[in-house]
Amino acid sequence: MTTEELSLICELPNYSSFLDASYYLPYSPSVITKYVNNVEQELGMKLFIRSSKSRDLQLTNEGKVLIDSLNRMNDDWSYIKRQVRDLRESDDRRIRIGSQPRFGNRHEQRIVTDFIFRIPTAQVSMTKSPADELIRNLVAGRLDAAFITFNNALDLDSYFAGHGEKILATPIVSENDMYVGVSDKHFRGREEVALKELEDFTFAFPFPIDNDIQSVWAVRSWTKIAEEKGMDLKYLNLQGYDSTVFEMARHKKIAVTTTHVPSAKYEGIKFLKISDWTGGTNLYFLRCPSNRYPALRQLEQCVEDYKRSLDH
Repeated sequence: MTTEELSLICELPNYSSFLDASYYLPYSPSVITKYVNNVEQELGMKLFIRSSKSRDLQLTNEGKVLIDSLNRMNDDWSYIKRQVRDLRESDDRRIRIGSQPRFGNRHEQRIVTDFIFRIPTAQVSMTKSPADELIRNLVAGRLDAAFITFNNALDLDSYFAGHGEKILATPIVSENDMYVGVSDKHFRGREEVALKELEDFTFAFPFPIDNDIQSVWAVRSWTKIAEEKGMDLKYLNLQGYDSTVFEMARHKKIAVTTTHVPSAKYEGIKFLKISDWTGGTNLYFLRCPSNRYPALRQLEQCVEDYKRSLDH
């Protein structure tokens, strides 16, 4: 019994004959007869009394017993179809975005905020992981897009390895400045500080030093400058920042590293630009061309619009 046959059987008791039903339903009398015969043959019993002596289409005794169960089956199937439709619509609005575990990121935040305002029904899922893991998840289809910063010295073709053809990398903005968040007890009245002046501080990095070459390059920028200044670089790897890192910095000589001054204010914390910083990163938007989710195309448009706003 097909779903079309089930739906028809449940509708027929509302009509006086197969001919009458054919005026309202998208089936001819012959198709209705065929569908009814198919169901009755499958069940091994008659459901309808068809007699030239009566215009009324009537259920047999067996049909009267079974019709309630058939109606429940039809209702359940209709409910399943609604669920499938809702899931498909939900899937069209779903977007899974990955980014690195670094503090803030005003560019990423503004792009995602713009996307949510454009599509209020969008279901945005954010994941924080090291760059290499983000790329693996992107290629595997576990992510739809990713925002990743790459060190200027990193060869992207080599970094993407065999995934190069599967990934479309769109540059968004260069980040050539570096800031540190420290207790406002230090460097009063200052807006900039040289790295050597932070020799007694422990630097807080938002990423682990592991097998991810991107993280290695990020630390290398710091160690290179520190060696040039003749200082011993001390650092913590916090694997992602939250507001608790600033509570630590208020009471300890901790310098919280960030490529921009956050828009949020943190009590007892000031942000200083490192005047002799020579490193640099570029923020990229990554996606797979094979992924054709409608929501992803909308996010890509938000990226392009944001890039144009920076040019102006």
